[in-house]
Amino acid sequence: MSIDILLSKLEMVRPNGNGKYLARCPAHPDKSPSLSIKETEDGKILIHCFSGCDVADIVAAVGLELSDLMPDNRTYKKGAKPPRFNKYELFDLLVHESIILSLGIRQLLNFEDLSPVDLLRVVQAENVINDIAREAKR
Repeated sequence: MSIDILLSKLEMVRPNGNGKYLARCPAHPDKSPSLSIKETEDGKILIHCFSGCDVADIVAAVGLELSDLMPDNRTYKKGAKPPRFNKYELFDLLVHESIILSLGIRQLLNFEDLSPVDLLRVVQAENVINDIAREAKR
């Protein structure tokens, strides 16, 4: 659902900044706008009543459901976990952890022992890289 549908069901709607709106809250007798509405970049619609009304009561008052505030996720599969990172975060994390492994390997190739702290960090880097590989297979 787009934010325009929700806004069309509200009274005294007025802009309140970039992509933000104020309106009368339909869940209580509201004389002046006390409901804040905003659509996030990923399509979620956030609402907040400054008088304390529950979000479920607000959406029910205009004939909607809570799920209407969330964008459709056509790629969602029942039982699947959402990705922990976006692809750019995964790449940056992979580069960072690879550097940690590289430093550890270089130290071992120079016949230098790894301290217990360094050894734990190398093992952690390996685990993170394995997590990234599993994440990428989803």
